[in-house]
Amino acid sequence: MALLSAIEPKPKKIFTKHLYNSEHDDCMIDRLIELPEELLYRILCPLSLKEVVRTSVVSRKWRDLWQFFSGSLNFDASKTLMLDPKKLLNERDGYVEWVTRILNSLKAETIDELRVCFDLTLQHRTYIDRWIEIALMKKVKRLELDFKPHRLSDRTDSGNYWLARKLRGSSEISLLTSLCLKHVDVSGQVLESFLSNCPLLETLHVSHSKQLTQINVGGTSLRLKHLHISYCECIKSIEVYAPNLVCFEYSGEEMQAMHIDLKYVPQLCDVSYGGEWDPTIDVHGRLFPSCLETCLSQLVNLSLNFRFWLSWMLPLEHPKFPNLRYLACEVRNLVSPGSGVLLNLLPLVERMPLLHRLKVEVEIRETQIVKTVGEVGELLWYWEADLYRGKQHKMLREVEMVGFVGAQVDIRFLYVLSHRAVNLDSIAINPWNADADADADADAGAGAGAGAGAGAGAGEQQVKEATKFAHDLLLQYRPQTAKFLLL
Repeated sequence: MALLSAIEPKPKKIFTKHLYNSEHDDCMIDRLIELPEELLYRILCPLSLKEVVRTSVVSRKWRDLWQFFSGSLNFDASKTLMLDPKKLLNERDGYVEWVTRILNSLKAETIDELRVCFDLTLQHRTYIDRWIEIALMKKVKRLELDFKPHRLSDRTDSGNYWLARKLRGSSEISLLTSLCLKHVDVSGQVLESFLSNCPLLETLHVSHSKQLTQINVGGTSLRLKHLHISYCECIKSIEVYAPNLVCFEYSGEEMQAMHIDLKYVPQLCDVSYGGEWDPTIDVHGRLFPSCLETCLSQLVNLSLNFRFWLSWMLPLEHPKFPNLRYLACEVRNLVSPGSGVLLNLLPLVERMPLLHRLKVEVEIRETQIVKTVGEVGELLWYWEADLYRGKQHKMLREVEMVGFVGAQVDIRFLYVLSHRAVNLDSIAINPWNADADADADADAGAGAGAGAGAGAGAGEQQVKEATKFAHDLLLQYRPQTAKFLLL
C-alpha cells in the first residue's frame, strides 16, 4: 500500500553498484560509521522524517538512526485518499498501521512536532489517544490533529474523534507551544484546561468542532498570540482576555447569534472575521461587530469574509481605522450587481488614511458582462459623478481584485477607485476561475455551486476577453497609474 511504503527505505540498484562494488567504497562507508553520533544527529536534524529514513541506505550505522529523529513528524496523507469509498476503510487501516509503527519505533526523547492529517473517526480513538500520549511523553511542542472527512466518507455526525479528557491533566502538555484541532470534537472545558496548563502555548486553532459551545480565553500570564476559531456550529460565546494576543480569527455560521467579547487585547493588530451572514434574519446587519470597536484604532491588518452582502450592510457611520495598512474583503453571493454595491467599500477606505494595500475577492451573480467600449461610454457619464462624491486617498498603492468577470459592478469599482487613489502604483486583475470554483464546490459537496454564477454563464473565454477589455479601459482613462497587471 502506498501509505505503508511511503517512507520505507528501499536500496536502489544504483546505490548498490556505486557503494559496494569495491574495497575503496567500503572504506568510505567505514568512515561514515566512525562519525560521532552527535554529529550525525546534527546532520539529520534539518531533514524531514521521510528524508531521514532514506539516508538509512547510506551506511550500516545509519540504518536505524532514523529512530532517533526528533524533528517534525508529519503524517499528512490527506491527499492520498482514494476516490472509491469502498477503498477508504483499507486506506484508514493502512494509515493507522503506518503511524503506529513509526511512533512505536522512535527512540528520541523529544520531538518538535506531530501532525496527523487523515480521514479518521471515533472508531480509531484508542490509536489516536496512544499517539498523543507518545507525543506528550516526548515533550512535543506543536501538535496538530486534522481529521477532515473525505467528500465520499461514510462518517456520521457523531463519528468525530473526541479529544480525551484524561489528556488535559497530563503534566507533559506544559511544553506545548501550538495546538491545532480540525474536525476534532472538543469542549470548552478541555480547551480552557489546556490553556491553564500550557504556559508556553502561543497558538490555538480549533475548527469544525461540533461540541464546542463556548470558550473563555483568559489569564494575565497567558502567552497566547494566535487564536483561531472557525465553523464550530454550536458555539455561541467567545470571551478573550489575552494581553499578548496578536492575531484573532473567527468565521462561522449564524453570525448574528454569536457573542464575542474581546475584553483585554492591547497587542491585537491582525483580525480576520466573517462567515455566514443571513440578511433575511438581520435586516439591520452591520459589517463590523461591536466586539471589534474597542480595538479598531490598533489594527494593522483586517480581513472580512461574508457569504451575503447587501448595499445596506455597511453602517451609516463608518468606524475609523487610523493605523490600518492592509484590508482584504471576500464577498460571495453579491446581491444587486447593477447598483454599484462595491462602491460601499470606498467610504470605508476613506476611514483608513494609512491603507497601503487593498484586496477584494468577489463572486458576482446574475449580471451582464460588459462587451464593448461603446457600452462603457454610455455609462461613463453616470460613473463620473462617483469620482467627486468621495475623498482622495493618498496612501493606497496596491489594489487587487480576485474573481473579476468584467461586469458593470467590478469595472465601475476599479474605475472609480483608480481615480480616488491618486498615488496608486498598480491594479492587479485576477479573473474568475471556473475550474477553481468547481473544485472548491466539489470538495465542499456543494454540487453545481458556481454554475449559478455569472462567470459560469459567460464562459471562461468571455471572462478573459472582458478582463483584457477592462485592462485596456483603465489604461485609457487612468494612464497616470504606473501599471495594471493581468494575473
